[in-house]
Amino acid sequence: MGKQKSSLTEWPEDLKDVVDWLLRVGEMDQGGSGNSNKLNLQKAVCALNDYGETTSVLKAENTGGLFNSVADGLRVFIGYSSGGGRDLDGQGIGRYGVGGYSSSYTTNAKWTWNNDSEQNSKTCAHILLGSMPLLYYGLTYLLWRCSGRHGWQNQIIQGDWQGTQLNAFMQDMNYDSSRLNSSKGSAFIQRVKDEIRDFTNVSASAPPSYPEFLKKLQENGKPNLAGQAMSAPLYALYAASHAYLQSKWKSHMLNDIPQTKAEIEATLTGYSEAVTKLEPTGAKKLSDACLTLLSHIKDVFHPDPPASSSGAAAAGGVLGTAALGTTAALATNVGGITTTLKNLIPIFK
Repeated sequence: MGKQKSSLTEWPEDLKDVVDWLLRVGEMDQGGSGNSNKLNLQKAVCALNDYGETTSVLKAENTGGLFNSVADGLRVFIGYSSGGGRDLDGQGIGRYGVGGYSSSYTTNAKWTWNNDSEQNSKTCAHILLGSMPLLYYGLTYLLWRCSGRHGWQNQIIQGDWQGTQLNAFMQDMNYDSSRLNSSKGSAFIQRVKDEIRDFTNVSASAPPSYPEFLKKLQENGKPNLAGQAMSAPLYALYAASHAYLQSKWKSHMLNDIPQTKAEIEATLTGYSEAVTKLEPTGAKKLSDACLTLLSHIKDVFHPDPPASSSGAAAAGGVLGTAALGTTAALATNVGGITTTLKNLIPIFK
């Protein structure tokens, strides 16, 4: 593991960093208080609404709950206790003790929204928006692979099992296997499924493919975005991030539910490029992490249909009529969460 980051304005560089950043913001990691009211997350979300396109998902009265629900699932994933001090409990992927799991962010990195400069507030808002696609695809892929009969349920991420696909994936996401617990993939991922509501209604053995899994998560989450986003908090935050990035850089034609290899390649490449536009220097490694994730997941997507079968296929499965290329299409495809795509305040320009 590299040097720990001492400020929440330091951009995450990979999936591990994203998880640790979210836990540090919510003080749900080691030594954290877990006091979201103290952290003024709702005020931070108000600023996101004011600075960027307003979405009904990102309302001040909702997002503290959305954020905390996802962060609490990630807390269980790593294995931080729910009590005071939030030490590692040994039940997640993080091994406790000397040489055990260590966050990418120090406990000195604290959320001080009221005291931060406008530039720092802007950076934190960008990090939240820019990190969600990597978290969404990284976590859902890991969960799908470790569920049912999708290859990783009996693999172990530590010890003699080094060299397995699960171990290779975790290392590419910047997890040091020597700092992780020796447990089966199915064991630690089940705790995440029990905590994050998006996964509650998805059985251990279905759906059979990762694209179908993504489709099922969207079908479960999309109808609730207008008023009950808490029933699908991970998808709600991802959809809000997707809406913002898509509306800012329409040329990327991001697809919020990719089903073919060409669609996921175009989508994660589009996210990679969009993230660097949020912060050309600081977000470079996070941008690269999207492409690293793509190298792992692209081959489980459906083969691309023949180019002559439809307009969408002719455009690589992304640029056809189903693409999210217009304001109207965007509002339709992400469940109407975008209430306006205008009146940008200069901080996000």
